[in-house]
Amino acid sequence: MILLLLACPPEQTPPAQTPPPTPSLTTAADDLLVPLPAPRLLRRMSLDLRGILPSTAELDQVEADPAALAGIRDQYLDDPHLEERLVRLLAERWHSRVDEFLIHYDEYQALGGSSRNEYAFERAVGEEPLRLMARIVAEDRPWTEVVTSPTTMANELLGQIWPLDYPDGATGWQEVSYTDGRPPAGVLATNGLWWRYYSTVSNYNRGRAAALTQLLLCEDYLSRPVSFNNQVALVDADGIEEALRSNPYCMGCHSSLDATSSALFGFWVANEYNASEMHSYHPEREPLGSYLLGEDPAWFGKPLSGLTELGAEIAVDPRFSRCAAESWAELLWRRELEPGDFNRVEGLRRLYMDSGRRIKPLLRAITDTPVYQAGSLDAQADADTLVVENTMRLIDATMLASTLENLTGFRWTWQGFEVLDNDTYGFRILGGGVDGSQVTRPQRTPSLTWNLTVQRAAEGAASVASNSIGLSGAFLEGAHVGDRPGGAAFDAEVASLHWRLYAERADEGWISAIGALFTEVAGREGEQQAWIAVVSAMLRDPLFVSY
Repeated sequence: MILLLLACPPEQTPPAQTPPPTPSLTTAADDLLVPLPAPRLLRRMSLDLRGILPSTAELDQVEADPAALAGIRDQYLDDPHLEERLVRLLAERWHSRVDEFLIHYDEYQALGGSSRNEYAFERAVGEEPLRLMARIVAEDRPWTEVVTSPTTMANELLGQIWPLDYPDGATGWQEVSYTDGRPPAGVLATNGLWWRYYSTVSNYNRGRAAALTQLLLCEDYLSRPVSFNNQVALVDADGIEEALRSNPYCMGCHSSLDATSSALFGFWVANEYNASEMHSYHPEREPLGSYLLGEDPAWFGKPLSGLTELGAEIAVDPRFSRCAAESWAELLWRRELEPGDFNRVEGLRRLYMDSGRRIKPLLRAITDTPVYQAGSLDAQADADTLVVENTMRLIDATMLASTLENLTGFRWTWQGFEVLDNDTYGFRILGGGVDGSQVTRPQRTPSLTWNLTVQRAAEGAASVASNSIGLSGAFLEGAHVGDRPGGAAFDAEVASLHWRLYAERADEGWISAIGALFTEVAGREGEQQAWIAVVSAMLRDPLFVSY
């Protein structure tokens, strides 16, 4: 026995597993991208992350030391404006800031029936899920809380009309909880999401299941090929339901889609136009999915007990982390992803995982990529690169609104509606924005309606700015009555405005041209109108409305 043991070879230690190398966030194609100068790049970062322009002090700092840009960008990620900006940015993907829901504002007596509550009601409902996601990012919490959080966000309007523990006497957006027994599932348990992606009585939440799969996994059921054979009977409701349960061509999608839908029946309503039905969760209806769909709740084959487990399963699904990297890259690169982006996005996904599934490190990494920082293309770039890369971005209506308000205090409103932020009585789509219903991607190139919207907004902002010439802290604080082109004070003021608005230094030719405009208008209509003309022209300049 001893001899046998001695004859046995020593136990072999398995070789150490070398982890796969992290994919690079850059590719050879990035050599064709020419980065923006540091001040213009800081301007881009500020607009994307805060929705406002950088200060002149920040521009001066990065002009003197481009290496300071990263530190200022990191400060932007902790800036109070970040959360508000993320609401607008996420709306481009989640499409919940629509102008109309099945429930109208005047269904609620608490809102008094005043038409001035219409816009506030529509934005509050549509922003509920967006603000929860934005709060999670702003507080640097794991992105998985988007589908697992026991809380939501509400303002005082929603606190009046929905079953929420909104604090008495509070105002503004607060993180609160529902009081109607709905499970903790983050945005999956919000009224705002399911009012936007509503289900008819006979659709049985299928549209909702398809929406959450596309939003959270970046997998679109509608993109899958469908084959119809001659035996599928789609002439009546019974024939359709039978085909969905038995025909292999239908089951290819519906075997997973219907099982996910079955987990959402707490939100299934008997009348989708009844306010109390729509704003309340119905725990007693949760078992109806198994009965009406013939499928027990499951997530791609894994059985679920209900909505709580659905959120938890999504959070650990590998597709969820990949989709996080994809969706945030698209939002900040301002273009759709291409096959050539695969390794870059994989690198972002791994960084996201290594950073505790938090979004701020992801935003930091995305803004460091050559794709994000590109301002132009090298002369050697081919036509395909020109089509794919978005080296110049267009300011849309909602970004224009936040920028102009921050600069001048101008807000364009009518009958309680923000004109640049709705389409019922406004110009959001005409100004290049997303309404989430008819238009689902922001405009990339100028158009006639976009130009007219910018022109009117610039005129309004210039008029407001002209009322505070020379006042401390005002947009035109450096301007003074009696200053004239050619004088040191006037030329210094317009040069300072050029730097602040465009993140580029003005040359003598431009100072002379803007001075000529001032002189011509002042001679006919007076000094205040001349400043309105100057500011309006500057706010319509391509250097201002692009970034």
